[in-house]
Formats: sequence, C-alpha cells, structure tokens
Amino acid sequence: MDVSTSITDLQSLVTSGRLRIAYVLAVPRSNSTLVCRLLGARLDGAVYEPAMPNSRDPMEHYGRTILTAYEQARARIEEDRPVTLVVKDLDGFIEQGHLDFIAENAHEVIFTIRDPGPQHLSLVNQFIHEFSPLQRLYAHTRYPVEHFWFTIHTLSWVKRYWRLAGRELGNIWRHPWRAAVAGFNFSSWRNQSNHLETLRERLGKDRITIFDAGVMRLMPKETEQMIDDIAHRLSNHAHPPGEILEVAGHSRMKRGSKWAAEARSAHAVKPFRPDRQGVGRARPNAYALAVADALYPQYLDTFFDPAHTQRRIAHEREFSGTIQPELARLIEADRAEDIAGDIHSPAGQPGEPAGA
Repeated sequence: MDVSTSITDLQSLVTSGRLRIAYVLAVPRSNSTLVCRLLGARLDGAVYEPAMPNSRDPMEHYGRTILTAYEQARARIEEDRPVTLVVKDLDGFIEQGHLDFIAENAHEVIFTIRDPGPQHLSLVNQFIHEFSPLQRLYAHTRYPVEHFWFTIHTLSWVKRYWRLAGRELGNIWRHPWRAAVAGFNFSSWRNQSNHLETLRERLGKDRITIFDAGVMRLMPKETEQMIDDIAHRLSNHAHPPGEILEVAGHSRMKRGSKWAAEARSAHAVKPFRPDRQGVGRARPNAYALAVADALYPQYLDTFFDPAHTQRRIAHEREFSGTIQPELARLIEADRAEDIAGDIHSPAGQPGEPAGA
C-alpha cells in the first residue's frame, strides 16, 4: 500500500462518515498518552504516535498505522455506525503533510502542555533511558528495521536541534548531548505554537481544547468530566471507560517496554499528592533551568489561550481567587513533581508519577 492510497483511503472514510478522528498534539512529557488513552477508552480506540519517524517512508507508515486501527475497530463494532478514534502525536514529529491531514480530517484537536521546568527534566530522564546502551541494543536486536530508520531520521535532525539550542542558549559544544535534547524540546514547543495557530484558523477555536498536565493533577474530576464531554461531542456511542483498542506506530508499545507499562497503567487522572517523592538521575541544573526559562514565555502564552478551558473552569471555581495567583499555585505544585516520579524540585517538595 503506497502512501497516497493509505491517506486517500482514510480521507474517504472520514468524508463518508465511517471514521471520525480526535487528535491529541503534545509537547513531550505532558500527559498526552494519558489523555489519548482516557478518551480512547470512551470511544473506539487509541492510536499512539503514528508520525514517529521510524520507517523508510514516514507518511506511508503514518497512514497505514491509523488505517490498521480503523480496520481493527471496525471488526469490533456494528457496521452501520462510524468508528471514532483518538490519535496522539508529538508536535516535534509533525511535518506539513501530517498537519494538512489533521486540519482536513480531525473533528476535534486537543493540545497538551506542561510547565517547562519539570517537563524538560522529565524529557531528559526519558532520553537517558531510551538512549542507554541496553535499550539501544534491545531495540536493534528486536526491531532492527524500525531502529535503523529511527536512527537515520534522528541523526538527520540533530544539526537542526543544535542550531535551535545554540540560538537560545549560546555555545552548545560544552554540552552537546544536553543541547540536542534541548533543541528537540525547543522544536516541539515552537511547532506546537505554529500548529495551534494554524488549526485554530482552519478548524475554528470551538474545536480546540488545551489541557495542562499540572492543572489536570490539581483538578482531576473536572478534567475527566471534560474528557467525557469531548467523547460525547465526538460520538453518540460514547460510553463509560472500558476495554480499549490500542495501536501504536512504534515498538515502544509492545509489552515489556517501560513506556508501554507506564501507558497501560494509566486509568485515571491522578490527583497531586505532596507526600510522594523519589530521587532520579536527571537533577535540576543550570542548563535545564536555562531551557525552562527560554520556554516559559510560550508556555504562558498557551496557558492563557482562550481554548484553555481548564484554566477558565479553575478560575470559576475560585481555585485561587484570580488568574495570577492560580498560575503561581499551579507552577509551585507542578514544579514539586516529575512525571517519572524521580526528581526533587528546587524547593525540595516531593512529586509523583503523572504519565507520558
């Protein structure tokens, strides 16, 4: 199946009403997998990261992965009703072809964000794990073709990541590995800002929702109610959370993977708990703080975007009286924890796992 066929088939399914798509676009480590999984459990399935660049032709892989999920879901449900899927991707891997597909075919788009302080440290922790020698050996041995193409695509982007890091932080050669991770994060946030603007223009603001990982933890019941509301907007056949069909665009969703174990353990939004703590490999340092400081203006722009209904709901509940104290409380709470549950905040407050 060539890429034109897979993408055309998907577009035909959407146009005919046989397929409906909700899309989750995310900066890394912002609870996007959790949001996708919770919404997919209320609909007909979840598709994780089909845009991951791990094949010779990424667009063919992208279309084929979503089409596979549709075919599996179609076999489970009545022929006379549409399949409704939730697709999640990282903004850092979304190219123009993916964005055009989303703008033309998604019925609703959800963006996930997170305070850049703990978000970047959590990303560093993930890279330490993913690119450890044992993990690379495992990937190369079990999934050699995927590993080969992911490595090729990643190496082709490293120079771009270094340029971005150098532009924001100056000399990259003192910490080239840190600069590459920082550049990927800068690219992800920059892409998300562009995608948010583009999709608002092409879809309309009423079809855009923003979730903040920290606010999710501070108001879990309200967040799950918002997810219920989105599910019922998308499908007349939305149902309480149950068994979920899951299809991933990469081997990290295979059983035995740390990422898969984390993803599959997510069944609900966990409330913030200040009594949980741990110690991990990635600690706050001057470089990580400089990355977070450079990202904060964009984070705040997105946090105060009109599509961020979580913030509005929190404000209406007089969560902290006014928007500014509410934001201060959010940052204080979220800085105290890391998604991986293994970083002390600068203030020494403890944290708890929150999901990918």
